[in-house]
Amino acid sequence: MNGRHNPVVGVLWMFGAAVAFSVTLALVRHLSASYSTFEIVVFRLVFGIAVLLPWLVRVGRAGLRTNNLRLYAARAAFAYSAMFCGYYSVRLITIADSVALQFTLPIFTLIFAVILLKERAYAHRWIATVLGFVGVLIIVRPGFAEVNAGVAIALAAALLFGVVDVSTRFLARDDRIRTILFYGFVMQVPIAAIPAAVTWVTPTLADMPWILAFALGALSAQICITKSLAAAEASLVSPVLYLRLPMVALFGFVFFDELPSVWTWAGAALLFGCTYYCTWRDARMVRSA
Repeated sequence: MNGRHNPVVGVLWMFGAAVAFSVTLALVRHLSASYSTFEIVVFRLVFGIAVLLPWLVRVGRAGLRTNNLRLYAARAAFAYSAMFCGYYSVRLITIADSVALQFTLPIFTLIFAVILLKERAYAHRWIATVLGFVGVLIIVRPGFAEVNAGVAIALAAALLFGVVDVSTRFLARDDRIRTILFYGFVMQVPIAAIPAAVTWVTPTLADMPWILAFALGALSAQICITKSLAAAEASLVSPVLYLRLPMVALFGFVFFDELPSVWTWAGAALLFGCTYYCTWRDARMVRSA
């Protein structure tokens, strides 16, 4: 079977991404007490480039050949904005609430995949999309609970990551995984450098292990999600990221004394149910084709 169209492999890689993302967000929450979100983003980019440099030395200029530089530049702008919004939201709301709201990612991915990649969306996917937005309303409870700016920022992160995921799927048709990662990191540096310089705080030696763990976790998540999206349709594998909620809820409770409300779990459950149903229906359609 073609490795670029293997649903099982795609799901397994996305599970690895869920674990790595959960650890990364917990470390972002920890580092946010001492560093700005702009600086935390730079930590990720710099360490990501450093890890990929041995690969670049080995493959040389051949590893950077691509016909998609304009798309890479646009993807970098969306990826930086998405990363910043996702990290900044955990300053304003609990990690679990941020993750639950970003469970709308498959909804936005579906919409953008249909618009940009011309992927076919069946009726059950659109029904799940509508119910997914109901799930968001359950979490946010507009009119019944104070809506923090972090809610809008977390939703913006999901929308932007939806664009990034679909562009990754497109790029993976022609380019290698590490090429996508390297261009993604390098092209985000000019965008991130100026705001990070304005808010810069020199890291202490005591914080370096946390920063390194964060950077490695973020890179691992990126590798896993890129491989997953290269192996299967984004609308199929994205639901696996729902496993982040129980993971980050545990981290939030143990390390930051954060306890998600029952509404967070109820809305997330509806979002998960809708997306899982879509995945099940898609799998049946593939088997019967």
